[in-house]
Amino acid sequence: MSRSASTNWYFAIVSGENAELARVEIEALLQMVDSKYKISWHERVAIIEGLQDPTDFLLQRAALLKEAGTIIFETDSLDGAALEIPDDLLKSCVGSDETFSIRTKSFLHGRTPETRRSIVVELGDKIQRTTGARVHLENPDIRVLVLVMSDRVLICMSKESQLRGQLRRRRPGKKPFFHPSMMNALLARTMCNLARVMPNETVLDPFCGGGGILCEIAYIGARPIGLELNWRLLKGASMNLASIQYSDYSLIQGDARCSPIRNCHHVVTDPPYGRASSTRGEKAGRLVTALFENAEETILPGGSMCTCHSSSMGVPEVIRQLGFEIENQIRFRVHSGLDREVITIDF
Repeated sequence: MSRSASTNWYFAIVSGENAELARVEIEALLQMVDSKYKISWHERVAIIEGLQDPTDFLLQRAALLKEAGTIIFETDSLDGAALEIPDDLLKSCVGSDETFSIRTKSFLHGRTPETRRSIVVELGDKIQRTTGARVHLENPDIRVLVLVMSDRVLICMSKESQLRGQLRRRRPGKKPFFHPSMMNALLARTMCNLARVMPNETVLDPFCGGGGILCEIAYIGARPIGLELNWRLLKGASMNLASIQYSDYSLIQGDARCSPIRNCHHVVTDPPYGRASSTRGEKAGRLVTALFENAEETILPGGSMCTCHSSSMGVPEVIRQLGFEIENQIRFRVHSGLDREVITIDF
């Protein structure tokens, strides 16, 4: 890892549930902060080079991020790594009145538990002697993470994601109104991030159902607009949005094939499929085709669309036939009988 004197180095560790989707989410969020970031992936670890620290933004926004932080030191080997760190560097990172903990995380195929335990002891001892800080394992002020990789060892200051726990608590079954077709908060947030939704923007879900995606749009601070033909689901979406005390939203009973909505910044949606694959008898494929046919009227230039759908619906073919270019296409298994795809398009 070649360091530039004018840039800093950061890391992000994503969850393993869908590594490809997680990587695309992190890269989309980094683009929202600064298009000049350089990023390289080492299994589930992103090494990020840039002028501006993106970690707080990533931790606030990314659904598939486990932890992130600043890389303060790099060495070739675990042996003696703690002794190589300059005292002044440690003092700049850990205050004398602060507490700290140290963890190691190895991405080597051959485990080295004894060596990893050794660096925890050595580094902890050096931090205490150099800074006067105290160890606190349960709730430290500073979390030191030692990343052991195939070609390097990184000493990092890490923060763990609080958002993931919040998203789990926002799962469909915990909402005031529940319907089996509602998208879980984890995937809904990921899709909003892939669409690069920002606060104060207008975002349409033309198949909003009970409002699973609308709620995540609202949590980001954007203005959600929901379109839904089923009145009972639309009332449920209203209940769910009201429960998070968010008032800047619009709900419209209507048909997505002839949507009255224009000039949105983004569309984020989960078109109906399977048992819910028709709306008053209309097949899902026709609904999706109409969605993309109307996209340029619905979405402002510079905006985007993110959809999630069954892979059996042939959505990529529809998109290409209409002359659009797919930005991202990620396929993942839901269960043995269902594969889904997330697709993004820029306008």
